[in-house]
Amino acid sequence: TLAPGYRIGWIAPGRFFERVRELKFVTSAGTATLPQFAIADFLANGGYSHHLRRIRRAYANQMQQYQQAVARCFPPGTKVTRPQGGWVLWVELAPSVNAIELVEQALQEKITVAPGPIFSATQQFQNFIRLSCGATWSERVENALIRLGQIIERLSQ
Repeated sequence: TLAPGYRIGWIAPGRFFERVRELKFVTSAGTATLPQFAIADFLANGGYSHHLRRIRRAYANQMQQYQQAVARCFPPGTKVTRPQGGWVLWVELAPSVNAIELVEQALQEKITVAPGPIFSATQQFQNFIRLSCGATWSERVENALIRLGQIIERLSQ
């Protein structure tokens, strides 16, 4: 949640402390001490809490941008919900739109979305997609959503 490049993690193993310490010793050449101390200081002085508040605000704003773009770019009647947790939008399209077909056509344009049926063991959500809002908002993202809306419009006819 800070940056994967730091390669620093922490664990509170409780009664498994000794075993976890052994595993750490045999699976690692060592710990990068300076980054470890810097991050420990960052955590102890409230930096992580501040970081989380800032990043949550940024992602909330970004999700709002995605949701507004869907409202602008997708056909009328498209319904959007924001599931609790995560940075995704659940998008319900017209009943005539097949999400699998949409994904196939979108992939030809290098646009990736998740088709609704993969989230159901009973093949529900045939006209749903899950849209990840994790990519930083940009002109490229906006253009992809415009193009996705055009594909959806064509499939809904």
